[in-house]
Amino acid sequence: MIKADRIIKSKRKTLSVSVDGNGEIVVRAPYHYTDRQINKSLSDAEGWINKQLEKYEKCMEKTSDLGIEDGKYMLFLGERFLIRFDNIKKERIEERTITLPEDNPEIHLKSLFKRMAKNYLTERTEYFSRITGFTPSAVKINSAKTRWGSCSAQKSINYSLSLIMCPPEIVDYVIVHELCHIKYMNHSALFWDEVGKYVPDYKKRRKWLKDNRFITDLI
Repeated sequence: MIKADRIIKSKRKTLSVSVDGNGEIVVRAPYHYTDRQINKSLSDAEGWINKQLEKYEKCMEKTSDLGIEDGKYMLFLGERFLIRFDNIKKERIEERTITLPEDNPEIHLKSLFKRMAKNYLTERTEYFSRITGFTPSAVKINSAKTRWGSCSAQKSINYSLSLIMCPPEIVDYVIVHELCHIKYMNHSALFWDEVGKYVPDYKKRRKWLKDNRFITDLI
């Protein structure tokens, strides 16, 4: 029998079941829901939950050698870079090695990735802007964990810092996706037709993002 690792009750009106980044089964339910109702919902969702747990186990296999630790690896544009700690003041990247100060290495890695992400994503956005004819008012980098990118009503595009860890072809898909939102602020058939003009295999790339969501937990 499937059991919840955490049950969170609130003023919400419906029940939801999810498997979080730690592989825990989390139930969010209205205050008035009984244990019996929650258990039935878990039972009904057993097949889906097991699939999510299988995905989590596969993600753990992929990330066993990844992390901000000396001797582990970090992803940059889909490639593995060796992480090294040293008695230095500023982070640096040489060939396939990222060397970080021993003090607050995570902060230094984020600083390095933000600089590189800003340059790379801005350049690629300008490239696809010329191709699509859609021009954003600004390009920004944030720490979003639930979205790879977003486009505001003011046509400002925001990219998650995690995006810089994805392979170039995946990055390009997200850029085109957000640029097309300048014309269509929705996910209608017209929107996807527009995306498909520039990224014909967008469905394959979308699936890659779903299957590799673990990347957002690396930094």
